[in-house]
Amino acid sequence: MKKRTKLIGLLIFFIAICIITCCFFFHEITVTDLRDFIEGYGVWVPVVYVLALTILPAVFFPVPIFAIVAGLMFGFGEGTLFTMVGTTLNSAVMFFLAKSLAKDTLTKFLKKRLPEKWSKVFGNIDHKRGFWSILILRLIPVIPNNLINYGAGLTSIRFRSYILATILGILPGTLVFINIGDKAVDVHSLDFIIAIIILVVVAAISLFLVKKITPSQITGEKSEESQEDEDVKEDM
Repeated sequence: MKKRTKLIGLLIFFIAICIITCCFFFHEITVTDLRDFIEGYGVWVPVVYVLALTILPAVFFPVPIFAIVAGLMFGFGEGTLFTMVGTTLNSAVMFFLAKSLAKDTLTKFLKKRLPEKWSKVFGNIDHKRGFWSILILRLIPVIPNNLINYGAGLTSIRFRSYILATILGILPGTLVFINIGDKAVDVHSLDFIIAIIILVVVAAISLFLVKKITPSQITGEKSEESQEDEDVKEDM
């Protein structure tokens, strides 16, 4: 048991060092820079891409940039495969990293980065509704995926449910951005214009849903207003 704890501790330490190093070297990287960096590894390009995608988002490097780069380098099919593998690994790493960090410190960190009405959403997610809660949060970009990864680690959701909800939830957005990268070879082509239109439509639908959905609808918890209404009815 002690050996296992030490191994987990060493693994977390190694991941933390990798994250800090990546944060230092990649904090101002662009799509072109990222593509040039990864392509420099020849036959190891897919492996380097997946490893970079596993680590960099932990320091809030935007995942859509990876998806666009994947579309440019690998095309739609392989780009989707490699991106989903890397994003799934990253989600798992951040989930377990959150469980190893001080809960109070991480909670304060999330509250600073989340909109006020969403600041307590992770505290209301339990293992019963965990799958649906994470799935909806992934599909509707109310909260950045990086914060969802860390926030989910504070909940009682089962890892299997979390990963499945993550894979299903991030797939649609991943396909949209990889499609843009795949078609970006010729930015004047009709295919690229259609890819941009799809992105705009998806973004518009997401923004509309963001305004309509409340944290209580996602977690299944009763909102303060509805609870007050029920209390009034009981008093009557």
